[in-house]
Amino acid sequence: MKRITAAASALAAGSLTLAGCSTSTPADTDLDAAIAEAADVTTCVPGEHTLSVVGGSQATDAMAVATAALQEKYPELTIEAEPAATSGYAELTQQVVADIAVGKRPDVIMSGLGQLGFWVEEYDAAPIDPSALADTYQDQFLAAGTVDGEVYLAPAQISAPVLLVNQDALDAAGAGQAEDIVDYASWIAAAQKVTEATGAPSVSIASVGLADWYSQAFVQASGGTFVAQDGTAGFDDATGIEALNIWPTMAEQGLELGVLNVQEAIAPFASGEAAFVVATTSMIATLQGMVGEAFALTAVDLPGANGTEGDLPAGGNGWIVLSDDSCEAAYASEYIGLLLGTEAVLKASGTEYSYIPVDSAAAEQLLATEGLSQAVTYAWTYDKALTPWGGFDGTMTAQVNDAINTMAQELQLGAAAEDAVPAAAAAIDAIVGGN
Repeated sequence: MKRITAAASALAAGSLTLAGCSTSTPADTDLDAAIAEAADVTTCVPGEHTLSVVGGSQATDAMAVATAALQEKYPELTIEAEPAATSGYAELTQQVVADIAVGKRPDVIMSGLGQLGFWVEEYDAAPIDPSALADTYQDQFLAAGTVDGEVYLAPAQISAPVLLVNQDALDAAGAGQAEDIVDYASWIAAAQKVTEATGAPSVSIASVGLADWYSQAFVQASGGTFVAQDGTAGFDDATGIEALNIWPTMAEQGLELGVLNVQEAIAPFASGEAAFVVATTSMIATLQGMVGEAFALTAVDLPGANGTEGDLPAGGNGWIVLSDDSCEAAYASEYIGLLLGTEAVLKASGTEYSYIPVDSAAAEQLLATEGLSQAVTYAWTYDKALTPWGGFDGTMTAQVNDAINTMAQELQLGAAAEDAVPAAAAAIDAIVGGN
């Protein structure tokens, strides 16, 4: 148990890199720096330019592939592309903001999908040219990097919310098959049988760390709107309340463990104590390694209240162009194309990870791996449409996420959704300048 708990802690620390940005903008930051339109690269002199790239540690291998390929094409181009020591998106954002504040504006940055609005609204990120991406890039994922119809982020390491199930626990309790869990009613019925058999709660849904992402997933899976078109909260209607009522419903019936943090919520599932955990597909490969053959780890679509009636929000990261030099913007575009090519995607979504491959050729190679489990196969074959994560005012991400975290914790503790959900929506609207 000690080994699994320690491994779960490390895994969860990685999952928290999906959390919303908590940075603020330094007062002396130059927000008015003009983003350059990419030049015709044939008019540029490589030896006169330096391409600066900032990515998280999870991009180390992919960056090495892209850097080597671009350096081979342009030997005289200086490329500064050392991965940061952190894999945390908030820390990475803070580093880039601090660099810009002292005049070191990078050309290409990695961003968590939850921070996209921040970079577009505060730093005037440049649009991405999809034609610069390989033909094998799966462009359905571009929606996750789109703001107001324009692509500003090219998704790289993508994940989706998922329900992970211990099928052995269901078998022992006569609770049916994981694949038959398609809505809240079937999920609750299966959880009730497991809890009756074990005498303990069987579901783990963290309310801290990824609460904004999970909440958006529950609402959208139930056919609801998380962010209204005017940028205010869209989940304070009957559909949103029903969707988010999953927490107090589970609590009232003694089915949910009540563990707040993502780190602590994963461990009971990995150890076999809980039969269900809401998670991210990017965790699956590591969890599978932890579980081994102890039980049949099974992944199924995260259910909504009455089935999966809407697209889920994308998690993970992607690449953004911030160049203020037209030639460096052109090299940045080529670099991102290489980052999202087959070889680099194999590194980014390889056997140590279970990110959804954004390159179809890479996906084919990964799926040819012998002995793949159902859960890892689920992650690598995920091809459903995904929406952007969040959508509220990017400059208010931290404050909005605090309001959602508070709501999720209250719901997990059994607060009535009819009260907690409208209260959270009103708080968010006040933050973003709505009602």
